[in-house]
Amino acid sequence: MTPQILAIAMAVVLLIAVILLLRSYVLPEKYAVLWLVASVIAIVLSAWPGLLSAISNFFGIAQPINLLFVGAFFVVFLLLMQVSLELAKTRDELRKVVQKLALDVERASRNSDDD
Repeated sequence: MTPQILAIAMAVVLLIAVILLLRSYVLPEKYAVLWLVASVIAIVLSAWPGLLSAISNFFGIAQPINLLFVGAFFVVFLLLMQVSLELAKTRDELRKVVQKLALDVERASRNSDDD
C-alpha cells in the first residue's frame, strides 16, 4: 500500500467517524463542522499531493510539510478558542443558576420563618 493510498484511507475513515458521531448525537454540530472540513481537506490533499506543493509555493513556504504544520496549528487554535468560549458561556450560565437558587432558598427560609 502506497503512502498516498494510506493517507486517503485514513482521511476517509476520519470523515466516516465524524459522520457517525454526528448521527449518534455524540458530537455536537458546532464541533463537527470543523472536523468535517478538516477531513475533506485531508482527502483532497491526499488525493492530489501536488496541490500542497503548489499552495506552499504560492505562500512562499519552502517545504510543503511546514504548510501542514501551520494549518494544523491553526485548526488546534480554532478548537481551543471554541472550547474556551463554551467554557466562558457555561460559567456564566452556572453563575446565574447558582444566584437564582440562592435567592429561592432565601425566600423559602423567610417564608418558613413567617409561618
